[in-house]
Amino acid sequence: MATYRVKPSKPFAVFGALVGVAMLVFVFVNGVGRNSGFLWLWAAVCVGIVGFNLWAAFSKRGASEVVEKRTTE
Repeated sequence: MATYRVKPSKPFAVFGALVGVAMLVFVFVNGVGRNSGFLWLWAAVCVGIVGFNLWAAFSKRGASEVVEKRTTE
């Protein structure tokens, strides 16, 4: 069974990280959900988006998915 790692292009992964940072700045500047836990949930999701995209862009094993191809006998 062959295994292939599917990795996003470096420019697209960096763009995704920048979008995550922009979302994080937006929520802190506008104060959306400041009186609830939504702010911290939003911040955690944004940090996850940024971290995942930077890992995918700069890690040698930064594959966003793994595809297995089964050989037929």
